[in-house]
Amino acid sequence: MANYNFKVDLKGIIRLLSDNLYSSDKVFLRELLQNAADAIDARKKADKAYTEGKITVTYQRTKGGAQLTFADNGIGLTKEEIHSFLSVIGQSSKRDSTVRNSFIGQFGIGLLSCFLVTNEIKVVTRSVTEEQCYQWVGKSDGSYVITEPKKSMEPGTQVLLKLTGVKDEFFTEREIMDNLAEYGFLLRVPIFFEGEDRQRRVNDNFIPWRQQLSMADSIMEFGEQIFTEKFFDVIPLHGDGIKGYAYVSTRQTNAGVTVRHKIFLKNMYVTDDGRDFIPQWAFFTRCIVNVDDLTPTASREGFTRDSKLMKAKNQIEKCIFDYFVSLSQYDVRKLKTLTQIHNVAIKSLAMENEQIYKLFFPFLTFPTNQGTMTGFQLVNASKKVPVSYCAELDDFRRLCPLLEGTKSLLVNGGYIYDAGLLQKLPKFYKNVKIEAFDNSSYEHILEEAQEAFVQELSLFQSWAQQGLEAFRCSVSFKSFSPESLQALYVPGGESFLTDTMDESSFSGFFEGFDFGMEEDAPEGSRLYLNSRNSFVKSLGQVQEPLLAQTLIQVIYIQALLAGHYTLSPKETELMNKSLERLMAYALYGTGEGL
Repeated sequence: MANYNFKVDLKGIIRLLSDNLYSSDKVFLRELLQNAADAIDARKKADKAYTEGKITVTYQRTKGGAQLTFADNGIGLTKEEIHSFLSVIGQSSKRDSTVRNSFIGQFGIGLLSCFLVTNEIKVVTRSVTEEQCYQWVGKSDGSYVITEPKKSMEPGTQVLLKLTGVKDEFFTEREIMDNLAEYGFLLRVPIFFEGEDRQRRVNDNFIPWRQQLSMADSIMEFGEQIFTEKFFDVIPLHGDGIKGYAYVSTRQTNAGVTVRHKIFLKNMYVTDDGRDFIPQWAFFTRCIVNVDDLTPTASREGFTRDSKLMKAKNQIEKCIFDYFVSLSQYDVRKLKTLTQIHNVAIKSLAMENEQIYKLFFPFLTFPTNQGTMTGFQLVNASKKVPVSYCAELDDFRRLCPLLEGTKSLLVNGGYIYDAGLLQKLPKFYKNVKIEAFDNSSYEHILEEAQEAFVQELSLFQSWAQQGLEAFRCSVSFKSFSPESLQALYVPGGESFLTDTMDESSFSGFFEGFDFGMEEDAPEGSRLYLNSRNSFVKSLGQVQEPLLAQTLIQVIYIQALLAGHYTLSPKETELMNKSLERLMAYALYGTGEGL
């Protein structure tokens, strides 16, 4: 039985890298930077006297394009290592697992990424263990050649790339320098850029957590320069191999907005996507974090979802949460201000996290019939007066006038998260009583009309009941504010289904389904007439049944409109006919025949 080896189409692999592995061609800059940094670290481990590592990137315009050179004075490669590591895709140049774990790059894959922007790669290298230097030239068709130049060079490696066409137009001097500054922001190895117009070090940065003592103002300035925005506060992030800061935004945010961070692995920039690393509920922060012990994905643009990633995420979450706890104990004013800025955002967190709920609820704000109140004020008020909340904004608007002059406290829970937060309140505050307001609650807040008044209008009430019989709406008398309000309409229990499942809403979609409902108004609807209203008081003078029915129908329609209810076709027809009948009474003294 014969054995065969796979044949690999290098150009096909390069297409796969471009289309599926790397998010952008610019990753070749990071890979070359990583290879150079790893080579310098390897030389430091082999030679304790070696301290002057540096990386130099040179950009030169050429005929038809540009040449880019990455040079380092690291450990270099022997001839055997060139064959083993440069020419074998995916094999690491780190010789044992102990050493390899301290690096994140693989020379073969890192070099392969260069074929995303060029068709030929030239590497000139000299190992610290040899005097001879070697030149390796690899092409995108999979061929390579090794020569021994008759020149001397210091130990290290140079990688030369030619950029032409579209790549040359995209990777300008400015673009390359900016990318190097981003990728190498935290690298301790100095990176020098030599271009046509400028020569400078691109990573000479002040890193606060590397200082023995950093002032709070310096740390804030550090974040503001990185993210180019002002922040409310900063939270130190620390843990096993974790150093960084979470900056609290001054802008209102929400969980749907993509937040960009700066996340580094062993000082090399990896990603701005923190979805797998920064707690989802901390979306009002922007973080810069360096970690030492996470596993990068194949593209090294993210992290493998393993136990190490979960541990790091939990440590960062604890840092942010402990910050909030500290504020609640030592700086309540700052916590209150923070809650005001991110009121909606924190409400969304409190819905999902019990610790966040207990910590922040006293500082969250809610609109009420007595003005905006904090959670702390609601809890205290519930010990003295009845507290209820409306889940719908329209209900709150209808109820507020009715509560004028009373001690009842009504919370508007119609905004996002508010009703859910109020519903959870008794779970965390055992002595608090707060109830959801529903249609049956009207009976408790509306005062009974005087018995003499009810007796005086009993005949009108019976006629009025007949006038609204087709709409299955009862008529009764109550006493409520304001006096100018003639009547209050309260829908029955099935009003939602009736309103939403009519033929105009769904164009007959539900036709053929039996929901046990008629097309008329919902069963149990009520029309409360206000015994304090002067016009209602005069209704006892009406002596004709048809006039009484016409009047109550007009009042019914007015109450629907005042309550912002949508009129059904049947109710619109009623409005027109009752108004015509009233005009006939005014003109002819009778409404008969209309």
